[in-house]
Amino acid sequence: MKKILSLIACFVLLQSCSDDSESNDSLTGSITATIDGQNWRSNIAIGAIQSANFSGINGSILQILGTTSNSSTLAINIPLQNLAPGTYTFNGYDATGSLSYTSMTDLYSSDETDGTFTFTISSYNSDNGTISGTFSGTLIGFDSPTPMSVTNGTFNNISIVSQQLYSNGNMSLKLNSGTVFNMDADSSDNLFLIIQQVDEANKIVVYGNNTNPGADYGIYSIMIPKNATVGSHAIDGNNYDAGFNNNSNITYTTTGGTINITSHNGNTIVGTFNFTANGNSQTMTISQGNFSITYN
Repeated sequence: MKKILSLIACFVLLQSCSDDSESNDSLTGSITATIDGQNWRSNIAIGAIQSANFSGINGSILQILGTTSNSSTLAINIPLQNLAPGTYTFNGYDATGSLSYTSMTDLYSSDETDGTFTFTISSYNSDNGTISGTFSGTLIGFDSPTPMSVTNGTFNNISIVSQQLYSNGNMSLKLNSGTVFNMDADSSDNLFLIIQQVDEANKIVVYGNNTNPGADYGIYSIMIPKNATVGSHAIDGNNYDAGFNNNSNITYTTTGGTINITSHNGNTIVGTFNFTANGNSQTMTISQGNFSITYN
């Protein structure tokens, strides 16, 4: 489950910041680090107070994220009770805090055996919602046990917004010529739903997760505005978007599709969707998509 949370990271935050020039102008913070001896610097950086309530996970964390133009991402997660100036150290798989790095080929994280993460908050301004500090760690590859060293990490003047994670709904779909499968709040069958809500960005992302080994393995996502209107909407990468990730060495790009909102009554949104995602000469066709969610 922790790996799934690392994989979804703050998609809606980074997506909305990339698409919204006004939001991007207001993000003056930055993240820098030396990763395996190479200098790394974010072109977008943001923080989120993230409240989670699903599948036995109930609590709040601070997540600080930075991404670059080549889509690599650094993510810092610490428990909310540690949100005060000071130095905190987290070690191994059961750690409550983590540092992760996602490249085009793999996910590396400190929350693995032999992983380490040290995080220092030098300043936290609760009035304007910004945070600064330093970090370092030893990360372990998700697909291989290869260690990765992160040193000289800094985060400066990172703006913090709020977001929520929960599972109030269900999603079903078919991948390529397979059979339709359903994902909901019950994760015991390795098919489960995560809803990510960011009110400041007016965005809701619905993640359908199939973690059963096989052809259907992957994370399937659709993004809609919180004030989504009834009707058919083209997937434009802005107000309405979709994505597919199966943690392979292939990066899939959504090439077309629609999200059809059939009803929006109160806090409940019901709809259908279909889209295609291409990567490395492979085409993934997601069809017969249905969802029904109740947002907060």
